[in-house]
Amino acid sequence: MNLALQQGYGVVSKSGFTPGFDGVDGSLREFRVGSVKVTSTARQCVLRVSDRGGLRRRVGGKESGGVEGGRCSSSRPRSVTARASLLQGLGGSLKEGYVLKNHGIVDETTEVESTGDVIEKLKKGFKHFKDTQYNQKPDLYAKLAEGQEPKVMMITCADSRVCPTMLHGLEAGEAFIVRNVANLVPPCEGSGEHHGTSAAIEFAVTVLQVERIVVMGHSNCGGIKALMSRDTYSGDFVGSWIRIGLPAKKKTLSLFSGKPFQEQCTFCEQEAVNVSLANLLTFPFIEERVKTGKLHIYGMHYDFIEGQLTSWEIEREEVPIHA
Repeated sequence: MNLALQQGYGVVSKSGFTPGFDGVDGSLREFRVGSVKVTSTARQCVLRVSDRGGLRRRVGGKESGGVEGGRCSSSRPRSVTARASLLQGLGGSLKEGYVLKNHGIVDETTEVESTGDVIEKLKKGFKHFKDTQYNQKPDLYAKLAEGQEPKVMMITCADSRVCPTMLHGLEAGEAFIVRNVANLVPPCEGSGEHHGTSAAIEFAVTVLQVERIVVMGHSNCGGIKALMSRDTYSGDFVGSWIRIGLPAKKKTLSLFSGKPFQEQCTFCEQEAVNVSLANLLTFPFIEERVKTGKLHIYGMHYDFIEGQLTSWEIEREEVPIHA
């Protein structure tokens, strides 16, 4: 095992333990990568990596079943098996001078310190989820292990006060969610730049075959405030992104000129959603599906000050044909 990997996983020596793994109920659970021993609380089994790379499971002093393709012959020690495969080379893409630290598996058996640290809170939150959701809904999570079939895609703001799953009572697997600054959708364009939102839209529509797309804005949006208050939109990542909403700003200033800034922002928050809906229709695979009724697009605005949700739908206007 190379030095970077040893440092990255906190391996002090070839017989050292990896931090974050300790025994429970008085028993040590371990597996070896070469001659390096790692303990885990994840499952009551022992995994050993042989010199030829074969991974075998030992329970109660007896070896049983080989492991192929990262899968253990028993479905229970899955986490430990994954841990063994991750130890070999994980973190090799990091910039020189950086290593992984405190890499450990968290499940309902893991002891988490109460230090008030936000990472510890996240770990405790996962333990609670594992115990009260994952373990209580085995059929749901077994189905999700096979793949996802969401019916709706939601494009919302990255604002920490906006949580789509909590707001709308969504189960895991029900919605394909993308979050970005000011819930903006760029127009379809073929440049060679990175387009995370556009890639997600393409995947959701053409691969997952979602039937609904919802773009949801919200009150007191920092991205919209930046859009309304700026004069230049170059020189930084935020500016180059929020200029997608410039048509909304133009419309806002034409209708609310002289009005208080907050009123302008409130209107622009919703009109920026409409700009995003219009940009959705610039994607050929979206417009085609909207025309045939296979896809519907919606706008929403969440006001967390008043506790209100405004919702609307975009549809094609029927143009009368005159004889």
